[in-house]
Amino acid sequence: MTVLDVGETVSGNRWLQKEYDIRLATAIRQKFYLPEIVSRILASRSIGLDEVDEFLNPTLKNHLPNPFTLKDMEKSAHRMAQSILNHEPIGLMGDYDVDGATSTALLKMFLEKCGVPVYCFIPDREDGYGPNASKMKEFYDKGCRVVATLDCGMTAFEPIAYGTQLGLDVIVLDHHDADETRIPNAYAIVNPKRLDEDIHHPCHYMAAVGVVFLFTVALNAVLRKSGFYQDKAEPNLMEYLDLVAFGTVCDVVKLQGVNRLFVKSGLKQMKQGKNLGLRALADLVNLSEVPTSYHLGYVFGPRINACGRVGKSDIGMRLLSCYDSIEASVLAHELESLNLTRREIETAVLLEAIEQVEKEPIDTPFLVVEGENWHQGVVGIVAGRLKDKYNLPVFALSIENDEVKGSSRSVQGVDLGTLVMNAIQLGILSRGGGHPMAAGFSLSKEKLPAFKAYLRENVKPEMIAQDLSVISVDAVLNLGAVNDVLLDALSLLAPYGEANPEPKFVLKDVCVTRVNMLKNGHISCTLTAQNGKSINAIAFRCVDTALGVSLLNMKQQYIHVLGTLKRDTWRGHTKIQFQIIDVTKPL
Repeated sequence: MTVLDVGETVSGNRWLQKEYDIRLATAIRQKFYLPEIVSRILASRSIGLDEVDEFLNPTLKNHLPNPFTLKDMEKSAHRMAQSILNHEPIGLMGDYDVDGATSTALLKMFLEKCGVPVYCFIPDREDGYGPNASKMKEFYDKGCRVVATLDCGMTAFEPIAYGTQLGLDVIVLDHHDADETRIPNAYAIVNPKRLDEDIHHPCHYMAAVGVVFLFTVALNAVLRKSGFYQDKAEPNLMEYLDLVAFGTVCDVVKLQGVNRLFVKSGLKQMKQGKNLGLRALADLVNLSEVPTSYHLGYVFGPRINACGRVGKSDIGMRLLSCYDSIEASVLAHELESLNLTRREIETAVLLEAIEQVEKEPIDTPFLVVEGENWHQGVVGIVAGRLKDKYNLPVFALSIENDEVKGSSRSVQGVDLGTLVMNAIQLGILSRGGGHPMAAGFSLSKEKLPAFKAYLRENVKPEMIAQDLSVISVDAVLNLGAVNDVLLDALSLLAPYGEANPEPKFVLKDVCVTRVNMLKNGHISCTLTAQNGKSINAIAFRCVDTALGVSLLNMKQQYIHVLGTLKRDTWRGHTKIQFQIIDVTKPL
């Protein structure tokens, strides 16, 4: 990367322009007749000439993996098909986040289309993460002989063993890292992260909802072969792709390969507005444009997550799988109320956590914050906010009597999923799981000193990636080049997400000619070039940051600005907007 000569930035970041292979970019442009800037960005992201077509135009027909290549897929599909053919009730246990809610809603709707009774369980926070023994017994007593765990189950050793002992065939449909020493005693485990799966399997980085969709494809194929649909309509699986896109974006998995296919296809499906729950969420926030991955991750996602944080955890799943528009509207408004409550609780806990951190100098390459009876539903968000503020891994702990429940967020270089699994094997944590960048866990209060000692021994400064303050820039633009033609070209690269971020641009030599403070801590302004060309701009949640303070005091001063380009639709009118990430000090 090349350091941009822009002087000092107000946030202390370094701006580095991505380098790219000029010959590759030229070959891409000539072969696919693409705009030059799109070809340059593809080349800078190491998209090879033979990968461009799949990246830009993935299709289910050509690029959907064969579900039966995953271990235990055939076994689990045949077992659930047997229950459907016998018209037996089926139990579903899902996680309380968006990935869990979409996974459960998807399989629930498919099974209901097949005409079998379905019982669903999404645990509340006090129930703990994943399956529990009492629900296994309840499902058994209701006549279920097959139970599927969705987005959970890989570390639920005792509840699954109990269910198996009762006589349940438990099918685990998950994507979390597996324990290196044991696996659940389940009937079948479908998980691309199984240790005996090929790490290069195209499904390796799927969210759980992607795994569940592939399971549904396999189950549907088995039912079709059995003659199940001879006297009834076959479900249209494509109608569930909006849920697959939603869960995939919100679980922040890599938007490459099949995940990109799911999100691109799912956003197309979402345009049709067939899922009443998603339509109710769009109406709730007065969304007047076609949803994008941004809306899924930052507008819809927090509202579904809110019920798993501060309310009844199954509301999101019920919303996404309901068939009545009035019920959908009621549930959506209930989620909105819970989300407002979540924000209030989060703000109070975050202020207390920041006060803890800043009491003393930071002497470890990680942060631990803790509070008596902190709401368990917001400690993950607080950990994320602190991670962004201090550029360190954060472990936020809620202490209730003798039990501690924690959530952690990381920076590049520190693998939380591995840390948590190793701590479980050492007997420090009682349970937990997650990914490299995020994890949750539980432990007894008496083990808290041992856990902190474990972190001191296993999180070292040299593990943390250097240059966390570096921001990669895709191109430097003249404000005159910002137009609808450019936005149309960039739209070819969408959907954006993990491993395919929105392109970031630098506008050089622009003047802040108008600036206003908005609600929720946002700042809007107008950026004007020397030739008089201007663009509306906004910086989100920045009033109390160095960026916000600087913008409010920069009127009529020339600066360089870094950010992303968006189309902003308001009351039927669409304008190009620059979303500010960082600025330089006045030139």
